[in-house]
Amino acid sequence: MTKTRLDPKYIFFLALALSFLVLGLWYTFRYQARQQEIATLKTDIEAAELKVSQYRQAEARLPALREEVAGLRQERAEFVAALPQNNEMAQLLGEMRGNAQASGTQIRGVNVAGGPATADLPGGVRPIPISMTLAGTYGEVFRTLRAMETMNRFTTIDQLTLQSPEATSFNPELGGTLNMTVYTFDPSLAAPPTAPAPATGAPATDASGAAASDAATAPAAQGAAQ
Repeated sequence: MTKTRLDPKYIFFLALALSFLVLGLWYTFRYQARQQEIATLKTDIEAAELKVSQYRQAEARLPALREEVAGLRQERAEFVAALPQNNEMAQLLGEMRGNAQASGTQIRGVNVAGGPATADLPGGVRPIPISMTLAGTYGEVFRTLRAMETMNRFTTIDQLTLQSPEATSFNPELGGTLNMTVYTFDPSLAAPPTAPAPATGAPATDASGAAASDAATAPAAQGAAQ
């Protein structure tokens, strides 16, 4: 029985096909997977470098932010110090009556309502709504309004309502209601600022610490990519 030998040409093509098969498997399961891993590591490195840059910029802005916060605290302290105390309301109302009478306006009634403290104001600051019934000519009422606005107090004019009776002259006497808000300070409601407690179970880290951590991670990722 004679053995059949394959033609060398078929052996060559068979070996070539096996080589292409092995090369395709290597390219699919090894080369492409490695390239995807390298691309992922490069993306992680870029994200880490961007985060490090942001942390460094934030760290560079810290001195200016501290100065700004100190200035805001100083302005707040000056604002609170300039407010009248709750027990000075009688003196404040007397000052308002004096300004109105100096302008020629008659004060026919004053209504003071107690205002609660609000969250958007510093601790201890209370808005006190005041409604004042006035009578006088237009010029007198206008001068009274200007006097209230230019008082050395933190006062806001909320509404001015005027009623004109039957006109008997070119400058009739008007009646109206002036609604305003006067801000006072109650020391008993002022709570000293407290520092926020650090979160339990997680150590606090600042910008420089996070930047150092990311900076240490970036070279390791670069080494893995190579």
